[in-house]
Amino acid sequence: MTVLEYFEKAQKEKWAIGQFNFSTDEQLKGIMIAAQNLKSPIIIGTSEGESKFLGLKQAVALIKSFKDETGFPVFLNLDHGKNLDYIKEAINFGYDCVHFDGSELSLPDNIKLTKEIVKAGSKKDVLIEGEIGIIGKSTEVKEENLTRLEDVKYFVQETGVNSLAISIGNVHGVYQKMPKIDFERLKKIRARIETPLVLHGGSGVSEKDIKKLIKEGIVKININTELRVAWKKALKATIKQSGREEIKPYKILLPASRAIQKVVEEKIKLFGSQNKA
Repeated sequence: MTVLEYFEKAQKEKWAIGQFNFSTDEQLKGIMIAAQNLKSPIIIGTSEGESKFLGLKQAVALIKSFKDETGFPVFLNLDHGKNLDYIKEAINFGYDCVHFDGSELSLPDNIKLTKEIVKAGSKKDVLIEGEIGIIGKSTEVKEENLTRLEDVKYFVQETGVNSLAISIGNVHGVYQKMPKIDFERLKKIRARIETPLVLHGGSGVSEKDIKKLIKEGIVKININTELRVAWKKALKATIKQSGREEIKPYKILLPASRAIQKVVEEKIKLFGSQNKA
C-alpha cells in the first residue's frame, strides 16, 4: 500500500498514522522498533534542519535499509520544506512524501509554489502535503493565523495536493497550558474537502483531544518535541549515572533509544494504528 492508500484507510476506519521525526540513528531505531512491535504503518519525518544534519541521501538510505530488512510499511517525509530547490532534491533522492510549508506566503504565492512542487512530485509518485494557516510556536494563537474556511477548497483544487496541514489551534512545542483546539473549524474544513488532513504540533495535545481530532477527520499526526524531550532526559540521566567511567557511545545512547521507543508506542496506541500494517 502507498502512504495515500493508508490515509484513505485511516480516514474510513477512524484512526491516524503518526509521523515521528528523527535526526540521529538511535532515535530512528527507537521509532522503528516501536512500529514493528505494534505492527503499525509509520511515517518518518526529517525537517530541513534535521535532513541537512543527516544528509538527504543518507536519510533515504537509512529508511531503505529498514524497508529491505523488514518489508515494513515505513515512509520518509520531508517536513516543513520551504526551499523549493531543496524539496526537489528530496524528491529526486527518493523521499516518499514532501511537505511544502508556504503558510507564511500570500495565498496566491502559496498556491503558485505548491503547484510547482506537486508537478515535480507527480513525476516520481511522491505524495505532496500543502499547508494553509500558520502554525505557531507559542501559546498565543491569533485568529488571523488559523486556516481560513474560504481558502480550503480553492487551495486544494488549484494545487492538487494529496494532503493538507491545517491550523486549528495546534502549535509546535509543549507548553504548560496548551491552546484550545478549534474543533468547529475542523468540522467545517472536513465538510468542504475530502483531502486527507494533517495535524502538526501533536506533541502536548491531550489524549482526549487527540481522539476527538481523529474522530473528526485528522489522519496524520506529527510528533517531534516529545521525542526530543524524552531523548534529552534519558541521555542526561545516563551520563549522570555513568559519570566519567562509561565512554562507549552505544551504551550511553541505548537508554535514549528506549525512551523514544516508549513514547512512540504510546502514540501508536493512542492513534489507533496498531495492527494496521
